[in-house]
Order: sequence, then C-alpha cells, then structure tokens
Amino acid sequence: MRLRNSFWALLGRNRDEAPEGLVEEVRHSMLAVLDLLCGSGYLELDDRINNARDLNELWYLRSPLMIAIAANHGEVLARDRMTQITRMFAGYQPGAK
Repeated sequence: MRLRNSFWALLGRNRDEAPEGLVEEVRHSMLAVLDLLCGSGYLELDDRINNARDLNELWYLRSPLMIAIAANHGEVLARDRMTQITRMFAGYQPGAK
C-alpha cells in the first residue's frame, strides 16, 4: 500500500470514492480552460492533467493551472475560472469528510 493511500484511509476518505464520470468531467473542464486561455505553451501541464489518475491528483493541479491562466490573462480571470473548477470538487477535496 502506498503511503498516500494509507494517509487518506486515516482521514476516513477513500481516494477512489469519486465517480469516474466526475473525474473525467473535472479533467475535461481543466483541459478546456487550459486550451482556451493558455494555448499550446503549456504541454507539460496538459500532460499532467491528462495523466492524473484520480480526483486527488487533479485537485493539486489547480495551482499550476491558475498560475498559467494568470500569466496569460491576469489574476482576476484566473480566480474566476478556478472558483468554477474548484466547485466541481465539492465533497471530494483532500481532508473533506
């Protein structure tokens, strides 16, 4: 068992709890925002989002996504888009019960 798996078990959350449809919906939203607002200059972030195995990994990719959006369009738009994406994680954020 990986350390991260046992950590989530201690918190009472199964990291695999999120329905696969939700994982793909969040992934699609993050990729759409990246493509629309940041273009092709963020291939590494695109790959990281595409290869994220679960909602937990996508959760931690919000910060680099916000940085990319802010670099291209400013912090106000970045915060707005990230607020929309963060809402999609309702009930599945790390540490949520």
